[in-house]
Amino acid sequence: MKIVVLGAGRVGYAIVEDLIKYYSDIDEIIVGDIIFDKAVKASKLDPERITPVKVDASKLDEVINVIRRCDSFINATYYGLARISIEASLKTGIPYLDLGSGLYRYHDAFLEAGVPAILDIGGAPGLINILAKYGVDSLDDVEYIHLYDVNEEVKGPNVNAPIRYKYSPETVLDEATMPAVIYRDGKFIRVPPLTGFEERQFPEPIGVKKVFYIYHNEVETLARTFRDRGLKEIWYKIDAFNLPWEEGMKWKLLAELGFAKNDPIEVDGVTVSPRKVLIKLLERIPDAWEGWEGYELLEAEVKGYRDEDEVLIRVSAIAEINWRTGSTLTAAPPAIVGYWLAKGKYNKPGAYPPEQILDSREFLAELARRDNVKILYEEKRDILESSL
Repeated sequence: MKIVVLGAGRVGYAIVEDLIKYYSDIDEIIVGDIIFDKAVKASKLDPERITPVKVDASKLDEVINVIRRCDSFINATYYGLARISIEASLKTGIPYLDLGSGLYRYHDAFLEAGVPAILDIGGAPGLINILAKYGVDSLDDVEYIHLYDVNEEVKGPNVNAPIRYKYSPETVLDEATMPAVIYRDGKFIRVPPLTGFEERQFPEPIGVKKVFYIYHNEVETLARTFRDRGLKEIWYKIDAFNLPWEEGMKWKLLAELGFAKNDPIEVDGVTVSPRKVLIKLLERIPDAWEGWEGYELLEAEVKGYRDEDEVLIRVSAIAEINWRTGSTLTAAPPAIVGYWLAKGKYNKPGAYPPEQILDSREFLAELARRDNVKILYEEKRDILESSL
């Protein structure tokens, strides 16, 4: 069995590590990155089973050359490059997944090519969709789905830096500026990002967190999947881009100052893109995560009805993580699905969001095999509470 992981950044590295640790029957993992040293670093996890390659994910011919003759293809690159990887998958017939492209317009192409593809199967979107599905599946009708994505820092990094980011800075800038989408009463509505502020109590050791709306496309896929179940509302909230509040607000300030914009401006006769200038400056900042320890949590709160009784369900996944492990809740889902695709477990042609193709109970049971992950279930029905 051979699996390709394209992208060897913090998340890609963690995906490779998960595959090596939990699936001994994988013969080879090819890990590719335009920065070859990153691929080499990942290969040291198991030099006998991991092959590093240099590949430019923006060049179709290079991606095709890497993924041909593999059993599944995990795209862990920046979502803006997903179109190239999708076209490579279609041309080679290799089962495909990514962590958040939202490119469901390729469904018919995958259908015609006879190729299975599961899109948006990272942490959020991805795992959080499955948490929501687990709650919805236990109800007769569903009223709302509220999604939360939060982190708790227990120990800060050893390296000081003026600004940090948990995932791609391009993604952070997009989330800080793109209007958030809410599904309400049968319609998708747009609201300003970083609004809808609330303080919410989460399971320990997370505690109370401040959260706000940002754009995430699982709102749209979940709404389309479950709107026939009486669904009235879905929204998604995050805590300061998974950073301590004061640090997350630095990104808010940068966005408000205009550094998230790609539109060129003229400075002393030179035309520049504010975003490109910022990204270039960020490259000079050290990777300020060494020594970091903490927790991450994804939660779906689902309200609905069972046997005519009102029921409130909270399904959460919580992971204890550090700078070495990276984001388990983001990396483990694509590792699981990439392995299952390689085994031929899911072979239905087309491009699907995770809630339309994966069995929620089976998936969460597999995720719970991870040493540092817990799945929490709370249900309130007629003032009674139960735990799973």
